[in-house]
Amino acid sequence: MKIIKYLCALILIASISVLVLSCTASEHPEQSSLPAQENNIPASSDPSQVATAENAQSPSSANDLDWLIRITDAAGAEFWSFNESMLEQTMHDSLFTHVYSTINRWPTPRIFAAEGYVIADILDSVGLLDTAQTITFRAVDGYEISLTRQQLLSPQYFYPQVAENAIGAAPVFPIIAFRLADDASHLDALISTNPTLIIGQSNPFEQTNHAFVIGVHEIVVDSAPSDTWAAPGTFPIQGEIPIGDTVRLQHPNLGLVHIFYTIDGSDPTPFSTLFNPSAFRPELTESIHITEPVIISTFARGFGKNDSDIAIFEFTPIP
Repeated sequence: MKIIKYLCALILIASISVLVLSCTASEHPEQSSLPAQENNIPASSDPSQVATAENAQSPSSANDLDWLIRITDAAGAEFWSFNESMLEQTMHDSLFTHVYSTINRWPTPRIFAAEGYVIADILDSVGLLDTAQTITFRAVDGYEISLTRQQLLSPQYFYPQVAENAIGAAPVFPIIAFRLADDASHLDALISTNPTLIIGQSNPFEQTNHAFVIGVHEIVVDSAPSDTWAAPGTFPIQGEIPIGDTVRLQHPNLGLVHIFYTIDGSDPTPFSTLFNPSAFRPELTESIHITEPVIISTFARGFGKNDSDIAIFEFTPIP
């Protein structure tokens, strides 16, 4: 009898132990045996180190993104990759800070403050400046602008009275800007930005704003001679024309070039009459009225290619 009572006591104790263990398990669910990284949990035990949508930090500059810009040849072979930190360490003397004037294709004059590194010095540092003929600046979103050697290296200026005159012009250089202020004439307004191509103007009326490439991630250097833009044409073709009729200048790449012309027989220049002053407002394009014999001399200019040859067209009005 004593043995039976003893066995019953053991069974009761075992049952209580199982019940306690079961309750403990229900209060502390089993943890995954996967490594922390596989559960998308940082290995750090400090909760403050866990990145969430609520505490994520936006990069304050391109350098925070470790933004690399590749310099390649036309075939894609890479010469060098760099970011702002590398330029700070190796090309500090090439840092250039200035205000830039520009005109967009509306056309509206604008002023930018910018700070960055002179592109000619960057190319020179990798031995490409002497052979570069066409330089293309490509953004991460696919937008790109090409400059001929002459367009990159010819004198450029900031014009305080942009779109009016050249009074007070100051030399500037094409740069890859890492700090920029839109519509600002004060350098203390600069803020960090993704690498941006900024260029000056060759004259106070030049439209350059569309050549500002935001988010540059590749610079392609082509050593082959730059192409030349086709010369403009006319509609109708030259010859006799009813008196009072109009002539329009034409070009297969009208959205990429500006057409300058004269009607007095002189050679046109970038200061001559601009036929197509706006890429977005066709009403600003004025045809040429023919009321007397006229010689139209015209050429096309645009980024990435050499100026076209001058084309000459003669019109004679008839009753």
